[in-house]
Amino acid sequence: MELHNRVCKKLIDESINNWYTIPMRRALYPSSLIWAVFIAMFLDSTAVVAGGLEFPDLGTVAIGRGTAFTARADNLSAFYYNPAGLSKGEGINVLVGANLVYMNVDFLRKGTGKGVDISGIEVQNPSRDYSGFDPTAGVGPEDFSTTSLQGHIGPAPMVVASWCDVGDVDGLALALGLFTPSSFGFLKYPTDGSQRYAMREAQFLIVYPGVGISYEFNKYIQVGGVFLSGIGTFQESLAIRPLALSKNTLDYNERAVDDAIMTVHAADYFMPSGIIGVLSNPLDWLEIGVSVKIPVYVEAEGNIIYVAPEGSLSESELVDGKDKITLTQHFPWVVRTGVRYIHEIFDIEADFVWENWSSLEGFGLDLDAELLDGIDPNPKAMPDATVPKHFRDVYSIRLGSDIEVWPGNIAIRVGGFYQTSAYPENYDTFSVDFPYGEQIGAGAGLTWHAARFLDVNAGYMHIYQFDVEVEEGIVQQQGLPYEDPDGNKFDIGNTINNGSYEVSLDLFGLSLEGHF
Repeated sequence: MELHNRVCKKLIDESINNWYTIPMRRALYPSSLIWAVFIAMFLDSTAVVAGGLEFPDLGTVAIGRGTAFTARADNLSAFYYNPAGLSKGEGINVLVGANLVYMNVDFLRKGTGKGVDISGIEVQNPSRDYSGFDPTAGVGPEDFSTTSLQGHIGPAPMVVASWCDVGDVDGLALALGLFTPSSFGFLKYPTDGSQRYAMREAQFLIVYPGVGISYEFNKYIQVGGVFLSGIGTFQESLAIRPLALSKNTLDYNERAVDDAIMTVHAADYFMPSGIIGVLSNPLDWLEIGVSVKIPVYVEAEGNIIYVAPEGSLSESELVDGKDKITLTQHFPWVVRTGVRYIHEIFDIEADFVWENWSSLEGFGLDLDAELLDGIDPNPKAMPDATVPKHFRDVYSIRLGSDIEVWPGNIAIRVGGFYQTSAYPENYDTFSVDFPYGEQIGAGAGLTWHAARFLDVNAGYMHIYQFDVEVEEGIVQQQGLPYEDPDGNKFDIGNTINNGSYEVSLDLFGLSLEGHF
């Protein structure tokens, strides 16, 4: 307690330097606990709305085909894959469906002796290598234990209605629809697990309502477009280190009892985007499709909640009215191309998908927030910032086929895909927040034409993700630097994302299509 009181004044005077950010950037600007923590939160929450940090796509029929659906696009999930296909229907059509996602994440953390001094130069902390330290035990050395995702299930609904041959205009179709991203929006990990400085829990609710139009000029050309206006709310909490600890107490610098908890609530109710698509059927046995998704720009506004640990800093709090945050971000172009071979009783489609994630330079954060510790009467303002993520473009190849095993009654389908990861090659920014790496998926499904006006679709896909081993992680649990008697300064925060990650997903889809 005496140590805590001694460092309290210093902690506030130095603006609570660099709590949770990428170490190599620390010398560029003075940082703060809330600034750094909520950059991390923003990266976690908003990234779920775009494909590079998702599992591939949604829709009951599409997942059974390995999500190869750009050229076929012959049911109302064309609203998402290729809106040119909306004009393939007749009369009034309604699609109601959902994917149920089961995700498993196991993280076995490893430590590191690497630290960064206050000038941004990497050093080796001689007092602890952290390679055998279990923060849940409070003291060590003991091996880390595996921490796992606790909330495994999340939904992904899709609802679309269309009117084809509008006003007796052959080939013209209008549509209304709503879908969610193909991501896992409800994450919950152990509150005292080794991952808690990256994430404790999060809830992301994002929906894309929109309107679509499609027109079939002739068999050689169909065009379509969808205008979308996304709505997103984000909530996330994680643990941070609000106390500076001396060299002699490094074994205790991850005790759960000393954690502060930071939570952010933010929302953006207008995130415009769109999808445009083209289809061509130049030969009876050949169909070609292309669609392009327009980037999404996010500006989410909200507030911060800070809960101090019990102890000398229990009176620390945000100044009333100075707890505001604005998160800004854009997401890249997504281009889909597909070629489909058509036979009387089956088809085969191959798609190539490109997502321009390398265009992402960083995440922006604007703060109108101040922290008061109850000792210093002068609150500390939190500065704005931009933090890079070092993403790469994402590529995927998808193959799928439908087979009419009982023409007019039952069709079955199979498919699969391969997708690269958006993370850097060494995965140095990979963590439990959005743990999507290089993936292979396999799917199957069927359609039952239950009646003249009703189709019942079921689909399943298993996604295997290559294990990720992070050995050069740059995400740290941050705190004030420790200065030894010789004047050497060390960052006492631990690297928190080194370790092994095992991730898998299972998608279950069910949808009903009505034709009137």
